[in-house]
Amino acid sequence: MGWLMMTEIVAAIADDPLRNAIRAASVGADTIEIRIDLLDYPADSLHSLFKELNKSVRIPIIATNRINVEGGKFNGSEEERIEILLSVLEMVDSIDIELRTRSEYRDLVVHRAKNAGKRVIISYHDFSKTPDITAMQNIISECFDAGADIAKLAVTPHSYGDALSLLQLTLDCARAPAQVCIIGMGGYGVHTRVIAPIYGSALAYTSVGAATAPGQIGIRELRGMLDMLCPQV
Repeated sequence: MGWLMMTEIVAAIADDPLRNAIRAASVGADTIEIRIDLLDYPADSLHSLFKELNKSVRIPIIATNRINVEGGKFNGSEEERIEILLSVLEMVDSIDIELRTRSEYRDLVVHRAKNAGKRVIISYHDFSKTPDITAMQNIISECFDAGADIAKLAVTPHSYGDALSLLQLTLDCARAPAQVCIIGMGGYGVHTRVIAPIYGSALAYTSVGAATAPGQIGIRELRGMLDMLCPQV
């Protein structure tokens, strides 16, 4: 049957959220991620936006309000960032919170999400390098220790050797079994976005509208490549 049966194609949305969410669902996304920090939306309008998304898009929603040290663009205080993220909790299926969020805030988000029956993605992004494999294993373990249902690790390979270590890590984690999402960003990581699902990555992030990370692939393109590589699935 293969790993692809377990992989969700996630459309990361950074602009024109309603139109792009409808478009993403129509071209084959399994899930949408709304990047609150990248939207030009006042906080008091988010409730209406997510309510409309739930009516218009019949696929699961991940809410993310990315912290600055991990590539986010939220300009307010940390208290405001967490408050805004939690304000849409009841209208989404999953919450993404960064491992490097201050522990009291991260634990609050995890606790509230679990109590509401929501899936928790704990994420870690490194836009400068690929840590060694032991360091990456430790990061993933810390995500699960913090309460992750899915541990998401996105790093930046500077060689195909770095990319190969990511794929080995994905395969090792998937054998555990554990739900991980492992991504290589940038030029040397583009092919990992296609190959990692075959090795067991639970989520594959794609672009619709503006890309939210270096090297993202469009939904149709990713599905086409996966179908070509794994036609039996």
